[in-house]
Amino acid sequence: MTTVKAYDLAAIRRALPSLADVTYMNSGTEGIMAEPVLQAYFDVLGRFERYGYWVRRQIADKMPEARARLASVLNAAPEEVSVTRSGTDGVSIVLGSFPFQAGDQILIGSEEHPAITYPAFALQTTIGVEVRRFIFHHDPQKTLESFASQLTPRTRMAAFSHVSCETGIRMPVKQMIELAHQQGARVLVDGAQSVGMFPVDFRALGCDYLTGSVHKWLCGPKGTGVLAVRKDRLDELTPRYVGGGSLADGFPWTQLDHPESIRVQFAPATSRFEYGMLNPALYVGIIEAVNYLEGIGWEAIADHERAVVTLLKQRLAEIDGVTVQTPMAWENSSALVNFKVEGIPGRDLHSRLWNDWKIIQRAVRDPDGVRLSVGYFAGPEDVERIVEAVTTIRKSVTSS
Repeated sequence: MTTVKAYDLAAIRRALPSLADVTYMNSGTEGIMAEPVLQAYFDVLGRFERYGYWVRRQIADKMPEARARLASVLNAAPEEVSVTRSGTDGVSIVLGSFPFQAGDQILIGSEEHPAITYPAFALQTTIGVEVRRFIFHHDPQKTLESFASQLTPRTRMAAFSHVSCETGIRMPVKQMIELAHQQGARVLVDGAQSVGMFPVDFRALGCDYLTGSVHKWLCGPKGTGVLAVRKDRLDELTPRYVGGGSLADGFPWTQLDHPESIRVQFAPATSRFEYGMLNPALYVGIIEAVNYLEGIGWEAIADHERAVVTLLKQRLAEIDGVTVQTPMAWENSSALVNFKVEGIPGRDLHSRLWNDWKIIQRAVRDPDGVRLSVGYFAGPEDVERIVEAVTTIRKSVTSS
């Protein structure tokens, strides 16, 4: 049986006092902040809320640093990165700014989050973009075959998840990106369930756009995300929301008497999508969150999550009537584990785990089951509690 290597898990868990109350298995929705990060974030947020513009400037100086820290996580250039409100925000920025025309096609996956599904079908409704779908398979070769079969000369963009939010399947993204580029299509990778879970290399992947959710696996401030856009793709996107921060050298106020002559230039960085009065304290929270996890080590976190997830899947698969609906091999999966219990709908299983056992997780509609998100702070004791809970619930179903 796989064992979990020690990596000062006790110290990590002491920094998360909330773990004394629940078994937290939902970083795939919202990560939880470590106390050192939370206190640093609260300190700057408190100063800003108490003193406003008096301290804004010194806090705002941290905003470029936050972009740079996120760029280092993604192996992107700082000017290629912007801070967004969420992964969904990043997807909508790209899809809403790209010059789609009626008759173009967008290719998405069969297990996409509403972050991709909703704006894709909104484009179909409002512009006449045709939405095509490929199938997520446990076997990456079958995923590639399905993906390739749906590409056509009219595919303008492929937008898909790095990791399925439903089953935890890891996509063969590099090969998919190469196939799409051979067809002349742009590629948007939704990294909401990968950024912070395991190392994600924007440069090596070769995608045109990458989004992520800072408040999930990076355990940053709620309502923060990241968008990376390749330098040579930036001017293909025309911002639909424009305000302070969007333009290159300010606005030509002296030409307002001749408005017909005004032609603005957008800022030469992805930060052009950050506009208006922003909260600089969020950027400080991002810096603190990234620094904290980097102090633990990105590879160490991925190795630990791999060990815990492998143990969890093995132990769940040993329970009679339980089916693990996530690939068993780590390279084809992630820190998300979807499973079902025979005889009980996923929604009911979710409720019983939540209410009776204080195991925080998420129900999944398709395939019907429950999703566990194994964060960097999870350990063997969490696995055993889950196994105990699922075994008890299964026995109650069979005896009724």
